[in-house]
Amino acid sequence: MGILTSMFTAVTGLSSYGNAMGVIGNNIANVGTAGFKSSRATFSDLVSSSLAGGGAGSDQIGLGVFMNDVQRNFSQGSMTTTGNTFDLAVDGNGFYLVRNPAGASFYTRAGQFQVNNLGQVVDSSGALLQGYQADTVGNITSIVSGITLTSSAVPPVATTTAAILGNLNANATAPASAFAVTDTTSYNFSTGMTFYDSLGNSHQMQLYFRKTAANAWGVYSQIDGGAATAQTNMTFNASGAVTAGGTQTVTAALTNGATTPQTLTVNLASLTQFGAASGVVSQTQNGYASGTMDRISVDKDGKVMAQFTNGQTRALAQVVLSRFMNPDGLADVGDNHFLETVESGAALSGAPTVNGLGRVLSGTVEQSNVDLGKEFVDMIITQRAFQANSRAITTSDEMLQELVNLKR
Repeated sequence: MGILTSMFTAVTGLSSYGNAMGVIGNNIANVGTAGFKSSRATFSDLVSSSLAGGGAGSDQIGLGVFMNDVQRNFSQGSMTTTGNTFDLAVDGNGFYLVRNPAGASFYTRAGQFQVNNLGQVVDSSGALLQGYQADTVGNITSIVSGITLTSSAVPPVATTTAAILGNLNANATAPASAFAVTDTTSYNFSTGMTFYDSLGNSHQMQLYFRKTAANAWGVYSQIDGGAATAQTNMTFNASGAVTAGGTQTVTAALTNGATTPQTLTVNLASLTQFGAASGVVSQTQNGYASGTMDRISVDKDGKVMAQFTNGQTRALAQVVLSRFMNPDGLADVGDNHFLETVESGAALSGAPTVNGLGRVLSGTVEQSNVDLGKEFVDMIITQRAFQANSRAITTSDEMLQELVNLKR
């Protein structure tokens, strides 16, 4: 009977729009959830029946509706700056790879990470953020595992090379007195440099320059205020460029338990001899003392960089990002985690900024992409649809009541 059919048809509407309201409610409930991706319900009509009992045509009557899919919207949410180093937002299509303590892999867009008591970078559920590991000197390898912040000190590196860029005054007059460190009139210019031994202790190297003739200079070295030692003489051409003595070998005899003697190769080839005041533009050396970790930063390439108290910077790891051919096929398993499925396809993983994975923004949180205005409009439409279906049931009931009353 058509009246009964109309009642059951309306029931499908009540069921479908009730479920749709659940989808809308979930979106609204997660409007403040970082990295949350909103969903929408889609509907299809049920197979129609034919009044004539035969094939399809204009005499078909629909049998209702069903909610055939819940589609997720993976568009990027707005970005909010927090200043927290491990608040990481993906500006692109990538997902973070995390693993729970049992070793199961999940994917997430929620980048609110923190460091636990073991130095591991974890999300709010305790799952470990995965990244490419770095070797002991900071080179990124292909090994993927949990990102852990090392607490070990950086060992010292003894200075082996140094370089000085500057100028010696071509108009200087050769001193008349014999060279002596304590007699400032016995040399024309001096400069000092700190270097480090194998234990990370600092030492002072002083170089003295004494003009001996036109385009000719004598060089002397002094370590930690000790006796001065004559070095290789330097000569310059008429253009003021070094022609000899550009490389000086300085030997330091140490008595503090460090490797001794320590040999330093000092590059003076960039010194010039122009008609201007003597001075140093820059000086460098390749040693440093030991240091402990001072601060952590994450760059747009996802590299977790450690800065140490001795001024050194070293990569500890690089965040792994993954993307999917069909992100809609990912299974939502809660805790802002998604699970790879056959429908999503296999994860395509790599370093940030390559293959469309996107860049990493440190100190930034990706907000939920829920549009409250749209959700409220959808809520009104869904409510009205549910209400109309309930009215269809009560109207069909009244029609049945009229039919029963015929007997009276």
